[in-house]
Amino acid sequence: MKRALQVILLLVIVNVIPARAQNPNYDVGPVWRITDFHIKPGMGDAFWKDFREHIKPVLDEQKKLGLISDYKLFTNSTSNKPDDWDVAIGVLYPNWAAIDQIDAKAATVVVKHYGSREATFEMARKRSEIRDVVSSHLVREVTPK
Repeated sequence: MKRALQVILLLVIVNVIPARAQNPNYDVGPVWRITDFHIKPGMGDAFWKDFREHIKPVLDEQKKLGLISDYKLFTNSTSNKPDDWDVAIGVLYPNWAAIDQIDAKAATVVVKHYGSREATFEMARKRSEIRDVVSSHLVREVTPK
């Protein structure tokens, strides 16, 4: 009898811990990596050309392979300061674990697109002449209950 009581107590504890970890206000969803860019003066066309020719194909391939769920672009219609962000790219991951596992797989996609690691690094250097990263952060999408 004592053993059965211990097993029941253990099952109750194991089931209560996940219930407490849940938020009573919302359900958690996927994770977004949002990167805000300030496009340097006169470099708008170069930014969008680079996006179409390089960034979009890489993101499309990552999506096709299931490494990311989706991506979206945003433009800033109001500026609060001279070097405020102009364009933001949001990349959607199904969960935190997907972000932890993407580095090696995504690097393979990127190198395949550019042809070599050196070409990848050279393109990254050229991008610094076109735009600056204003911020980059991770946010969790939530659905209110």
